[in-house]
Amino acid sequence: MTEIELHPGRPFCSAETLNRIARQQGLCLAIAQAAVFDEICRAVPLPQAIEKDLVDAYRSRENLDADADLEQFLTAKGWQQEDFLYFATKAERLQRFQRLMFAEEVELRFLASKADLDQIHYSLIRLSDGDLAFELHQRLLENEDSFKELAARYSEGDERDSGGLIGPVSLSQAHPVLVEKLRISQPGQLWAPFFLVNIWVILRLDHWQGSRLDDSTRQILLEDLFSDWLQKRVEHLLRGEEPPPLPGHVLTQDLDQPGG
Repeated sequence: MTEIELHPGRPFCSAETLNRIARQQGLCLAIAQAAVFDEICRAVPLPQAIEKDLVDAYRSRENLDADADLEQFLTAKGWQQEDFLYFATKAERLQRFQRLMFAEEVELRFLASKADLDQIHYSLIRLSDGDLAFELHQRLLENEDSFKELAARYSEGDERDSGGLIGPVSLSQAHPVLVEKLRISQPGQLWAPFFLVNIWVILRLDHWQGSRLDDSTRQILLEDLFSDWLQKRVEHLLRGEEPPPLPGHVLTQDLDQPGG
């Protein structure tokens, strides 16, 4: 009978018992995710110098300057040396995996996600009285009153508390009809009142902050791509299917050389 150990050298339960516990306590998802992380970390190599720096940094964070301190730490954790190496280098290996696997997909994801990444500021007044809506619109055109003043006084939505101002929010968060109009608006453009669902709306685009594919955005998109990939791979495992093998020829590319 195969026995499972929670602490090295101390049998805890049989594999059959652990399977039952995993099912009944909802641990199967976590185990499947852990299996994928383990698979990645075993597949992604690190240069010796980088691996040593990561191990030294981990020891420093845990105040494990002396070897005796390290041994005591491992004993308390129930770890072996390979476990320590795993945790010290896991984040770096996962980051390298993301770059090696998904770097070429980032630009496509960026273009597809631009509506979620772009930030907009716009102003809104909602009114049930159409005649009043057109009157207020005319007053705005003639600069008789400010949008903020009219929204605070007349708007029937929550935006009255902010003087009609909404944002910064992603474009995709707005109602589809508003998105259509905002997408083709110029900053400062005021739309004539229009009826939306059950209320009249006066709309103005104040500012459009377009997203850029900088390092920060690139990392967010890499993590999104990895998350999607991870979910699919975990689903394979939970269905009892063999997931596709990791592309070894991709994962062994040298990221530390110029152009890598």
